[in-house]
Amino acid sequence: MRSRTPKVLHVLCGRPMIDWVIDAVKEAGADHINVVVNPHHAEVAAHLDGKVEVVFQRDPRGTAHALQQVQGLNGDVLVVNGDSPLLTAETVRLVVDSHRNAKRPATLASVDDPRRDDGRIVRNQNGDFEKIVERKDASDELRASVHEFNVGIYCFDGGRLQEALARISDDNNAGEYYLTDVFLHLRPVNIVRLADPNEAMGIKDRVRLATATGILRRRILNRLMEGGVTIVDPDSTFIDATVTIGQDTTVEPFSVIKGDTHIGQECRIGPHAHIEDAKIGDRSDCGPFVKIRPGTEIAEDVHIGSFVELVRTRVGRNSRVPHVSYLGDTDLGEDANIGAGTITANFDGAHKNRTEIGDGAFVGVDTMLVAPVKLGRGARTGAGSVVTKDVPDGATAVGVPARVIRKKPPLPDGAVRERGVKQKG
Repeated sequence: MRSRTPKVLHVLCGRPMIDWVIDAVKEAGADHINVVVNPHHAEVAAHLDGKVEVVFQRDPRGTAHALQQVQGLNGDVLVVNGDSPLLTAETVRLVVDSHRNAKRPATLASVDDPRRDDGRIVRNQNGDFEKIVERKDASDELRASVHEFNVGIYCFDGGRLQEALARISDDNNAGEYYLTDVFLHLRPVNIVRLADPNEAMGIKDRVRLATATGILRRRILNRLMEGGVTIVDPDSTFIDATVTIGQDTTVEPFSVIKGDTHIGQECRIGPHAHIEDAKIGDRSDCGPFVKIRPGTEIAEDVHIGSFVELVRTRVGRNSRVPHVSYLGDTDLGEDANIGAGTITANFDGAHKNRTEIGDGAFVGVDTMLVAPVKLGRGARTGAGSVVTKDVPDGATAVGVPARVIRKKPPLPDGAVRERGVKQKG
């Protein structure tokens, strides 16, 4: 991978590679999971802490040596590679069920894929398993004639597996203990051919990482569309596996939705929206060219217009942030309107400060609110104002710095000033 990050922690569609594999085997029914980890990869052990049992391979000497570090290999033992994020629970169940039905000591999965250059499965004249020849040990003739490859998904009888592990040697070009050599001592071997060669893809470099990410991305988009979400152009839409989107929401092209983001029903997102770790309520819209950053919560029936950026901001129901504005660390009430070019200046050079904008407030274009500051319920600002002091409920402030020029009685709860907007209450 040419990376300081351990391979299995590289992220695909919002989740580390190893998490995709663990979830697949969990969903397939595995009740106890061990992950064999290189002791130099403390980040991997820390990531897995509390999720699975971590076993360290302190003197890495091959895949069989890795499995020898695991205690209690009893019952049906499933073995998969940690760098196979495209593996699905359905395939794992297929292999396990085939193993149990065949009642043989060992089962392995294979694919026919001329693109691969992994361990080749050699069969005898009767078509039964004979041996696996690893890439480093394969002759040119074998490479040209055999295109059935070992996937790296195995199921064993635990007791027989322990006996076989004790019998293998490191007499090969790599000087390693190959797990595939156990099949020489576990006969007969059951073979399950997989229909989709992509599931067998191991991530060996960043080229394959990008390829696998593209396949997972399409799986995610298909799942969303099958659940009632409209993806206008799947080829230009990027949504993490951790995102949830409600029925009848439409995602326009060139939108990127990441992290722990939850979008409600009947929303419209994009085009060119970037949303991360945010919550968006039903019937709200965001775009085009919006950036919704972590910690933002948008309520129902909200309009976030073009070239708007929000971070750590709460937007109340029926409010509008239509054009070219930045709201950082802001609490925006219900039925409020933010004029184009509005900025909440939340950073004083040392700390982030919050801005409060009350229900029914009307912020004029090009207003700057210098936090910490509060704009009261039903308050207004004139165009180009710089608000450095709190503005009372119902008041109007204008100027640089802004001063209050008009005060009105406080609004009753649930009401907004008449300004061409339907009155509530």
